[in-house]
Amino acid sequence: MKESDKLKGWTLSGTNSELYTIELDSNVVHTGTRSGLLYSKEEANEQHFGTMMQGFQAKIYKGKRIKLSCYLKTEDAYKSGAWLRIDSSSGDTIQFDNMYKRPIEGTTDWNQYSIVLDVPKESESIYFGVLLYGKGKVWADGFRFEEVSEKVPTTNMLTSEILPKEPINLDFSEE
Repeated sequence: MKESDKLKGWTLSGTNSELYTIELDSNVVHTGTRSGLLYSKEEANEQHFGTMMQGFQAKIYKGKRIKLSCYLKTEDAYKSGAWLRIDSSSGDTIQFDNMYKRPIEGTTDWNQYSIVLDVPKESESIYFGVLLYGKGKVWADGFRFEEVSEKVPTTNMLTSEILPKEPINLDFSEE
C-alpha cells in the first residue's frame, strides 16, 4: 500500500504529528489513481490529532465566498473531517471550520463533504486539509475549490451567533 512518504504539496502537522503518518495509497481511491492517507500510530489517543494539510495565498479568492469539497473515507476513526482556515496578514484566523460539530466517526465509505467560508479582503492565506483525532485512518481524494454565491450559507465556526452580545459575569458573582 505504501508508495511514498512524500506527498507533493502536502505536509503532516497537528498537535501530535509524530503520532501520525501520511502517504499515497493506490489501492483505496475514489477519483483518479491515488488518494492521500492519514493514519495514527498505536500511541495516539483522543487527546491527539494529526492533519494532512497545505496552504496557499488568498489573493485569487479575496472578497469571495468559496466552497471546499472533497471525498473522505474512514476506518475505525475516533473523529475525522475536512477543515478550512482563512488567515489575515497578521496571522490571525478570521474564518474557520473543521467539521468539529459534524465529525466523521468509525468506518465509513467514500462520501463528499463541503465547507463554505468567506474570504474577506484582509485575507492573506488559506489553509486546508483533513484531520484525524485519536486513532484510525482517513483517506482523502478529489479536493476542489469553487466560488459560490452569497445564497450558499457559510459553515464558519467563528460567527458572532455563537458569541454573547456583551460580556457576562465579569465579577464572577453568577453561578
